[in-house]
Amino acid sequence: MITLPCDCKCCMFVIEKTQWEDGDISYNITVQDSRYDHNFNTLWGRLKRAASVLLGKPIYYNDVHLEGTERFEQFVQEMQDLAKTDLRNADKK
Repeated sequence: MITLPCDCKCCMFVIEKTQWEDGDISYNITVQDSRYDHNFNTLWGRLKRAASVLLGKPIYYNDVHLEGTERFEQFVQEMQDLAKTDLRNADKK
């Protein structure tokens, strides 16, 4: 699992890798929110999002903000390492 917290600590980006007994591998990618954003859950906010859906526009519920490139490059490296990791052999080490 890789966890990347937002610089403002409002959320985190999480990638979890699962290797099943039959050898299949799956990835679960989530943005976990650590606060309740009142601006997006008002009646007006919900109506605006509904209208955007009807018009085919993208809707952004949450994002992870990173300052600079160092943390992003480290995260990319961790994702590459996760993609290469064989979980059955990692447990034996």
